[in-house]
Amino acid sequence: MLYSVILPTYNERQNLPLIVQLLDKTCTDAQIDYEIVVVDDASPDNTLEVAQALQKSYEGKIQIVSRSGKLGLGTAYVAGLVKAKGDRIVLMDADLSHHPKFIPQMVRVMDGAKKCDIVSGTRYRRGGGVSGWDLKRKITSRGANFLASFLLDT
Repeated sequence: MLYSVILPTYNERQNLPLIVQLLDKTCTDAQIDYEIVVVDDASPDNTLEVAQALQKSYEGKIQIVSRSGKLGLGTAYVAGLVKAKGDRIVLMDADLSHHPKFIPQMVRVMDGAKKCDIVSGTRYRRGGGVSGWDLKRKITSRGANFLASFLLDT
């Protein structure tokens, strides 16, 4: 079974090589067949060029969606879903706020009794956190998570 990890990016030039390396190691060690779908929103820091270099290094493992501007996280995930070839989907942030070491747990959840096709990293479960965020960003994030949970009935 192929698992697609969707990584929306905006100014993630520094983080992208690290998260890709961590995803590769984690998935390889856990014998998880995976692809990474990078969705870049025209990052001014040349994140796209970094993604293209990584695509060459990790031959066949990285798909890229390049968008014309900063179009938002929600539509980035939608664009990634369209490009993804996987049977199951993992939604993560490229800023390392969702650590790849949790992917084997996510796979067990998807393949377990509840059977789901999409999982998402979150800062709001035991062991997660939002250190360094100002109050506005925390409130916005909490509100968005509440709305998503309510609308998706999770």
